[in-house]
Amino acid sequence: MSVDSGLPYWLALRRSGLGSSNFSLLLKHFGTIDEAWGAPADEVRRAGLDAQYVRGFTKAHTAFDPDRELSSLEACEARAFTWLDHDYPALLRDIPQSPPVLFVRGGRSPVFDPALAVVGTRHVTPYGRQATEHFCTAVAQAGVAIVSGLARGVDAIAHRVALDCGAPTVAVLAGGIDQIYPRENAGLAERILATGCLVSEYPVGIPARPDYFPRRNRIISGLAQATLVVEAGAGSGALHTANWAFEQGRDVYAVPGSIFSRQSEGTNQLIRESSAKLVVSPEQLLEELNLRAGSGVQIALQAHGGASARVPATPREPATEEEGRLLHLLEAGPLHIDELVRIAGGPVAYVAATAQMMELKGLIRQERPMVFVKA
Repeated sequence: MSVDSGLPYWLALRRSGLGSSNFSLLLKHFGTIDEAWGAPADEVRRAGLDAQYVRGFTKAHTAFDPDRELSSLEACEARAFTWLDHDYPALLRDIPQSPPVLFVRGGRSPVFDPALAVVGTRHVTPYGRQATEHFCTAVAQAGVAIVSGLARGVDAIAHRVALDCGAPTVAVLAGGIDQIYPRENAGLAERILATGCLVSEYPVGIPARPDYFPRRNRIISGLAQATLVVEAGAGSGALHTANWAFEQGRDVYAVPGSIFSRQSEGTNQLIRESSAKLVVSPEQLLEELNLRAGSGVQIALQAHGGASARVPATPREPATEEEGRLLHLLEAGPLHIDELVRIAGGPVAYVAATAQMMELKGLIRQERPMVFVKA
């Protein structure tokens, strides 16, 4: 729990709708939030709060009981950290508009070093699923924590891969810490609680709202040293996360996608505009993270029982039976994707996704558009 003795007042004022700028003004003027809580409205106005927030501040005294707020938090087995707490994540505290109160549930603190934010589309394609699993498996096995948003698609895949690899993962919610959205991921959230944590800037009981998701994304990128965008359409929320990361001075990486896929328009645009760095293998990504974070990845590898501090190289052999079959077909010479699908006899989307993944791994290459040859 927070070491700040005034925590109940932080909770009550956060419930009233006050945000980071208002808390900053109150701290600057009064020194502590509990001192601010007992101040008259005129004094709060002199602290610099706008009229609507002064009204919210006044309403908080009659509508919200600080002790009840603290009891509600404890009832759902959650904790809260304020800017003044040692356990408040330093990376998050450094971002613009950092949440004044961070609500946390789970067996772990939200502080992980190194940590990677992984985001992408909710409408993931077979290629996007394979790419997410491919990158997240290597990242998790290297001891890097994965931060995401518990959404359908890429987010959920990233969390599951981390859990399956025994790595910590953090899910950032767009509602209260007890409000799991979407409900279909409630089981996934329970798994995360055991080895990682759920975090939110919203008080207990606040349901997720559409306008909360874009703001939630700044916390996803803010908790990590870098952000990886795996698959994102032109209007994907993942691009909002990337933009927050840019504003926060964090590195952004993007996995390229098919030029024919609408789900990859956003990621390809990030690469085309040179705002994000293209990554085509987990090995490359881990080298980038190691370069940016000093020896963080090496330390993580040693802590997880690795015999060597070197990041394992990306395998250059077929990882699945389907990859082996496609590689065998291409030994006779180049084939267009349509011909490859016809001979392989599998679903078009699956064969195309497998071919794209093999291209990322360096097993095959495109001799000309959509014509693949063994590398």
